[in-house]
Amino acid sequence: MRILITGATGFIGSHLIQRLQSEGHQVFGAVRNQDAAMQRWPNLDFILSDYVTDHAAAEWVPRVEGMDVVINAVGIIREQGNQRFASIHTKAPIALFQACEKAAVKKVIQISALGADEGAFSQYHLSKKAADEYLSTLDLNWLILMPSIVYGQGAKSMAFFKAIATLPWVPLVDSGNQPIQPIHISDLMKLISGVVESKSTFKRRMEIVGPVPITIKDLYSKLRHWFGMGSPRFFSMPYSVALQLAYWGGFLGNTPFSTETVAMLSKGNTGDVSQFVGQTGHLPISIDQQLIHTPSQESDRWHAMLYFLRPILRMSIAFVWLFTGIISVLVVPIETSYAMLSKAGINGLFAPVMLYSAATIDLLLGIATLFRYRTSWTGWIQISIVLLYTLIITFSQPEQWVHPFGPVTKNAPFILAILVMMALEKRE
Repeated sequence: MRILITGATGFIGSHLIQRLQSEGHQVFGAVRNQDAAMQRWPNLDFILSDYVTDHAAAEWVPRVEGMDVVINAVGIIREQGNQRFASIHTKAPIALFQACEKAAVKKVIQISALGADEGAFSQYHLSKKAADEYLSTLDLNWLILMPSIVYGQGAKSMAFFKAIATLPWVPLVDSGNQPIQPIHISDLMKLISGVVESKSTFKRRMEIVGPVPITIKDLYSKLRHWFGMGSPRFFSMPYSVALQLAYWGGFLGNTPFSTETVAMLSKGNTGDVSQFVGQTGHLPISIDQQLIHTPSQESDRWHAMLYFLRPILRMSIAFVWLFTGIISVLVVPIETSYAMLSKAGINGLFAPVMLYSAATIDLLLGIATLFRYRTSWTGWIQISIVLLYTLIITFSQPEQWVHPFGPVTKNAPFILAILVMMALEKRE
């Protein structure tokens, strides 16, 4: 079959590509960045698209013509930049579904979310629900899948839970007894594969959940034991405090920690597993079974324990640049700064130009680092400036190399810290 997958480079989309290609289907991936996608999937047929802007059915009709199945697997867990729930979850999918109807696509599978129903209250769920409801009105063979938290290799939500589980003190929102019913990615793939091959007419919604609910607190305990770290020490924080912390969650990067997700988890996330069993004929794997079948590796522990150190490292480096820029012009006496520049042979009109230019560059680098603006590019600029400063000091003030406080020798670990930051930030 000819199958179009939107969100092809995402967690669910990438697993769909692997599964459906292995079964002999001709898979097309709708992506924003074809060059980056080709590096990952050199044998995949790509169709350029952008859910941020492609909100007209006319743009999608030529992309879906000739397709037997269209699977919409695009989704964001938090709004960032120009990626808004309304665009990504509602406007673009509706345009896609309209095009599928016009092109007479045989089957449309919408990956929605558990909770995108009459009880929806978050913008995440409401935006999903709007697209689901529109699809249900069309003359198509449609199926709306509503999975709980999907976990497996590459899952961001479970990566976040694993990171929390490794903390010395594990935080809980209230009592931590919020129920969830995670589904493993392999079970979701089995179900979708069967639906793709099926000759049935669906036109229904289906809850996709694991075999039994577990609480967030229980999940942390299971994950910590999986890491071989013993029983966790918990502490409880009020729901209101968790919301305040989540408000600043954007500084952690593209993580599932936001006011939306905290609110959704506080409600719980469970469903009826019989729908999955009725469609596939088997019970999905449980968290306990999956953890037993996949023992933790050193790389798992590294990833979990570096999860929160990564943003802290980035913010620490940003602080160094911001602090240096501010202190050099607002705290240190101007005469002292000019005296230091004079030792490097910078005098007269060049001194204030150099001083304020350097301070401005330091501030801009600090802001760029703090807000993760082109981290790799910014990182190389930082390293170049540190090396330049080191070279100037080496020739103008070589005695600084043997200073007991190490003002120059500290540049070496600082450069290393920047390189580590660049490497860690590249994974998103």
